[in-house]
Amino acid sequence: NVNHKNKPLREKENHKKKQLRERKSHRQKQLRAKENHKKKQLREKKSHRQKQLRAKENHKKKQLRKRKSHRQKQLMKKEHHKKKQLREKTTHKKKQLREKTTHKKKQLQEKE
Repeated sequence: NVNHKNKPLREKENHKKKQLRERKSHRQKQLRAKENHKKKQLREKKSHRQKQLRAKENHKKKQLRKRKSHRQKQLMKKEHHKKKQLREKTTHKKKQLREKTTHKKKQLQEKE
C-alpha cells in the first residue's frame, strides 16, 4: 500500500532526472556545435590567408617573368641594332673602296 502511494512521487523524480539529463546533453551538444563552428571558421580563415599568399607569390613571379622577358627583348633589339649598324658601316666602306678603285682605274685609262 505504501509502495503504491510513492509511485507517483517516484515517477515525478524520474521525470525530473530525465529532464535534467536531457538539458545537460542539449547543453553539451550546443557547446560542441559552437566549438566545431569556431574550428571551421578558423580553418576557412587560414585557407583563405594561404590562398591570398599564394596569389600574391604567383603575381610576384609573373611580374618577374615579364620584367625578365622585357629585358631580354630590349637586349635583343640592341644587339640587332648594333649588327645592322655594323653591316651598314662595312657595306659603306666596301662601296667607298669600290668607288675609289674604279676612280683610279678611270684615271689610269685617261692617262693612257
